[in-house]
Amino acid sequence: MTGKRGEFDMLKSLKAKSAAVSALAAVAIASPLVLAGTAQAAGGTAPSCVSRSVDTSVKAVYLGNVCGKTMRVTVVFTNGSESPCFAMASGATLRVNYAPYTYARTAVC
Repeated sequence: MTGKRGEFDMLKSLKAKSAAVSALAAVAIASPLVLAGTAQAAGGTAPSCVSRSVDTSVKAVYLGNVCGKTMRVTVVFTNGSESPCFAMASGATLRVNYAPYTYARTAVC
């Protein structure tokens, strides 16, 4: 028999999975873009040739790569967590949804 605590834990788990799916859904609509493989800790802030536009009304950050080469980037949140590492080809754009977190910065990975 599951009690209120079990229902709460299940709801909490579903919300966490939903946030992960939202972040990964951005991959499906962004091209040419690839998840960059194994998880790596965020490095320094991405260079200015990786543009960022934060839209707080929809909790998304829009990235663009005009560096002239493939860049590996991740979005870092104020709680210290981060998105997967994305390999963005030169000229690529990407939307990363960051709800329920708060955007902090874009970093290389």
